[in-house]
Amino acid sequence: MRVSRRGLVQGLICSSAAALAPPWPRVQAGDALSAAVLAITLSQPRTIDNLKMRGKDGPLSLTAYRGQLVILNLWATWCLPCRREMPSLSRLAQWMKGKPSAVLPLAFDRSGTSAVETFYAEMAITNLPVLVGQSANLQDVTSQVGLPSTLILDDAGRVRWSISGEAEWDDPDTLRWLTSLLPD
Repeated sequence: MRVSRRGLVQGLICSSAAALAPPWPRVQAGDALSAAVLAITLSQPRTIDNLKMRGKDGPLSLTAYRGQLVILNLWATWCLPCRREMPSLSRLAQWMKGKPSAVLPLAFDRSGTSAVETFYAEMAITNLPVLVGQSANLQDVTSQVGLPSTLILDDAGRVRWSISGEAEWDDPDTLRWLTSLLPD
């Protein structure tokens, strides 16, 4: 029996992943876990004020959101898990409306704001801002490289929680958790 190098590597990855599988139920592709479950509390909160964001009207700074809970989602229109996650973020933004919070999806697309606008139109998303960032700046400021990722900033502008990968943002556990994080 002849085994290709690729087949061997895939077999090792799959068997290692199965051995390390968490005890919770397996999810199907496209099923995301609750953001409340996936969130990791950072031991040393930090600001990321040097993160560059550009909206349709020009540059935007995270300092403009002081006093609010900020859900900063890092994504791209070409990223399938990011695309699946976006409707949930849109519903979260609707639910958070009127609360001291901001849902900021920051896209990393070479096509800029036009790619985001096209995606929003395809998905009928009308309540999220169109924001784009620079990959090199993102890596320098946050050390984040994987998409989707989400950073949650407290009302002082410090990154306090981090989520790597696709998450469900409007399930009851996440809504309860985020409500508990809102500033008074």
